[in-house]
Amino acid sequence: MVDSKYLLTDEQMAQFITHGFVVLNTDFSDDFHKSVLQKMNDVYATEGNVGNNILPRIPEIQQFFDHPTVQGGLTSILGPDYIMHAHRHGHFNVAGSKGMAWHKDNYWGNEKLRNHHPWSAMIFYYPQDVTEDMGPSGLMPGTQNHYQLTGDQSEHKLSVCGKAGTMALIAYDIWHTAMPNFSEKNRFMLKFLFFRLEAPKRPSWNNTRTEWMRPQQMLPIPDHDLIWEHTWNWLSGSSSGTSSESSVDQAAKRQLNAYQQQLSDPNEVIALNAAYALAAMGLEAIPALIDGLDNSSPAAVRSAAHGLAAVGSPAIPSIVKALNSREINNRELYGHLAFILGEIGSEASEAVPGLIELLQEDSRFVRQHIIEALGLIQEPYELTIPALCDRLTNDSVPYIRFMAGLSLARIGKEAGEAVPALKQALNDSNRYVSAIAASALQRIRSDEALDVLLPFLQTARWCPVTTVESRY
Repeated sequence: MVDSKYLLTDEQMAQFITHGFVVLNTDFSDDFHKSVLQKMNDVYATEGNVGNNILPRIPEIQQFFDHPTVQGGLTSILGPDYIMHAHRHGHFNVAGSKGMAWHKDNYWGNEKLRNHHPWSAMIFYYPQDVTEDMGPSGLMPGTQNHYQLTGDQSEHKLSVCGKAGTMALIAYDIWHTAMPNFSEKNRFMLKFLFFRLEAPKRPSWNNTRTEWMRPQQMLPIPDHDLIWEHTWNWLSGSSSGTSSESSVDQAAKRQLNAYQQQLSDPNEVIALNAAYALAAMGLEAIPALIDGLDNSSPAAVRSAAHGLAAVGSPAIPSIVKALNSREINNRELYGHLAFILGEIGSEASEAVPGLIELLQEDSRFVRQHIIEALGLIQEPYELTIPALCDRLTNDSVPYIRFMAGLSLARIGKEAGEAVPALKQALNDSNRYVSAIAASALQRIRSDEALDVLLPFLQTARWCPVTTVESRY
């Protein structure tokens, strides 16, 4: 349990929700950072980039993630049961580099709908002082919910600079880059990814107010106040996650047709704001959002899906009706419906039989969103767990097998019957499937699960002092 004094404040949470990042600073000594940096230089010089093995190769790095400031930040955003993903990467921006293109990280070669609810986050860690000329990481604040770049002045570019030990806790989906390195120094940055395992039931930060308020300091970012309010409410454990109907005046309700048309606006800011404006109207606007799913524009369909997810449980009957329809020509739409139901969460349990039936679809887009949804809806366990075990061991797509493992980890101790499938997945050819299977077994934590997990971990043990120069 993290001491509450290390949890984020309302102001910091508001900054993360609006800007997509918050900076954390620990109290480790300069000598400690220098020691880590020296080891990184040694490893890169003799072994190259060790990728996911950076943490066992330099185990001192774990001390940063054990620090209460970092645990408090992650707990505030992802809840107390967050886990670290097996993908870790040391970014090495050499002196004189031209930098990278602006991008969002994908899902290990796979693309999916992006969650507006913060189910994941990343930390960028600098083991050295980083100045503007050293090619720091660059962020576009406020773009975590944008699928596209406009390339205009509305996109504010921020260089993440700071003293050794600076950590940027960022939304997984924010647009980011490595800036050009004009200096004569090589710049290191370590990237770590974390997952939320449970939907919030209450605020997990130092929360002193119930109403959404913007942070006092705002960078010039696109205005998404309804999205921000929805995210605040969801993180606070609100069952609906939407603004109350009484907060939407009659003049706004008369704008329903206009908002529906704006779902197709090529300006993504306008389209997303329209989707959430419709969501704020509740039941009255559900038909307009359902119609939006039938739009010829993929961007409009995405916006409508996010709007329906923001409506919450009142949208479930309409989504289930569409899900059970076998007359949909665009089969990919089933993936959008599954995404919506997953974001709504446990209240969508009536949709589980229909979701499982659609797991026979050829489309990986459909299957991956169904698997994610089953892990977020969870019950009835007697249906979801066998379906997840089947995809974990039999799906041809590694990312879907990974997502099945993550879904079982989210279910946790109730997934005891999944232990045999997880044991098989420990030997999966994909490193991330194997790793998430181990996390799921740890979460289940029964005697049977530990009897499978502990021998695997003993075999997989990494010795941090065994190198090409010191083999035994």
